[in-house]
Amino acid sequence: MNEGLIASRYAGALLQYAIEHQADTDLYHMMKQVADCYLTVPDLERTFGNRTLDAEKRKALFLDLFPDYNAQSLDVLSKFLDLLISQKREKAMHSVSLQYADKYRDRHGILYGVFTTPLPRDSGMLEKIRKLLNPASPEKVELEWKEDPDLIGGFTLTLGMNEWDASLRTRLREVGKSYGLKEFY
Repeated sequence: MNEGLIASRYAGALLQYAIEHQADTDLYHMMKQVADCYLTVPDLERTFGNRTLDAEKRKALFLDLFPDYNAQSLDVLSKFLDLLISQKREKAMHSVSLQYADKYRDRHGILYGVFTTPLPRDSGMLEKIRKLLNPASPEKVELEWKEDPDLIGGFTLTLGMNEWDASLRTRLREVGKSYGLKEFY
């Protein structure tokens, strides 16, 4: 079966279960952190999927990340991890975490995007962009700030499948191409 479809179904089931236990918002923040861990800890997938390790130790890889969350939310996550382990679907955890975040955003009408600029993070600027994107409820806009000095100036904004590129790097490339230059910025 398609791994993406499996992850989507598990994420949907987790969201429903979390809603029933009033833990969906906590799980949303947990799943975002889990997804980030998969990107920053290269051996996490291999370790969580290593069935020679005790299941409780593998669960602790994730549960220990969240000491400040309430017991009910941790219980929901713990039971979900038990399900993944018992069904031998540990490798789906990264995809499930990403799918859960998407499903949560869809359910709550949250617009998610990535704002990339060569400048360091500026909270005031982020708030202005949120208000421009959704003047009625800027709190429903979740923007991730990424710093990329290669842009030279300007910004890129990615919302879903749409990307607006107002970077100086892109403009310089377009000018270079118009003059027939192969590699210009």
